[in-house]
Amino acid sequence: MMRGTGKRMRRLTKGIAAAGLVLVTTSACTGSMTPRAQASSPSTAFGSTATPAPQSSSDGNCNLNASSKAPSASDAAGADVTAIKKRGYVIVGVAADQYLTGYLGSNGVEQGFDIDLAHAIAKALFGDPSKVKFVVLSTDKRIPDLVAHKVDLVIDTMTITCGRLKQIGFSAVYYNASQKLLVENNSGYKSLGDLGGKNVCAQTGSTSISQIQQNASKPYPIQVTDISDCLVLLEENQVSAISTDDTILAGLARQDPNLEVLPTALEKEPYGIGVPPGETDLEGYVNGVLAQYEADGGWAASYAHWFASSLGAAEPPRAQYSD
Repeated sequence: MMRGTGKRMRRLTKGIAAAGLVLVTTSACTGSMTPRAQASSPSTAFGSTATPAPQSSSDGNCNLNASSKAPSASDAAGADVTAIKKRGYVIVGVAADQYLTGYLGSNGVEQGFDIDLAHAIAKALFGDPSKVKFVVLSTDKRIPDLVAHKVDLVIDTMTITCGRLKQIGFSAVYYNASQKLLVENNSGYKSLGDLGGKNVCAQTGSTSISQIQQNASKPYPIQVTDISDCLVLLEENQVSAISTDDTILAGLARQDPNLEVLPTALEKEPYGIGVPPGETDLEGYVNGVLAQYEADGGWAASYAHWFASSLGAAEPPRAQYSD
């Protein structure tokens, strides 16, 4: 979309991720093409009357880094893992508009850091990384769809929080992200404190919304369904900044050199794989796959491909468990 005469067109992943869209992958993630620009009409919720935000990752009294069951040899024979194997494929809730983490390439195939992990789990389950059925979910549908058992797992830059742990299970932490801000180059903004009275965009149901609402400078939170809608609002000067995880912002900035990610971290965001409540054998099994994925270099190779050039060097988090 153009913003004013002579302005550049930003390339972005559009809301191909409409709720209910289902994709079945037939091959492992290999592409890295930038998504094409498409028109957008974002749906927004403005100000303090918007849907209440979830807890931030720091709220509550729990250990976010050691909240998940340790893997054991018996997990593979558990009822929930057995049911998935019997079906013949694993159903994974993902994003489709988050460049670098989870998005649709120009070939219509899901790809990204989170998608690589989904393929690794499918390979462990079936010996075939293509045995995945991807279901595109909006942020606010991730927990309801896990609770309703519409998906087996959610792998979608999902932050572990104490509040969420009361509703669903999580794997061990597979990535430590940081919530940051994306702004126009030379905007003059250095932090969320500089955005008092300004519109700041984030996804409904995300931990980013609570940070915006609670900031002492009192920026106005603008809630949207898809992060690509935030980019459209920034293009149209309806918001002054976008707030979400650095992994997602890196993808947006990669698509447009006129944007920059501010270095100040608002909050740490430990990512976990969402698991339906009570499915402890699946939780343990996924943790075993994660441990192997990290040990055999799969995590490092995926990170190097998707993030190293934008976010620098990193290592997988050290696995910690609740038992």
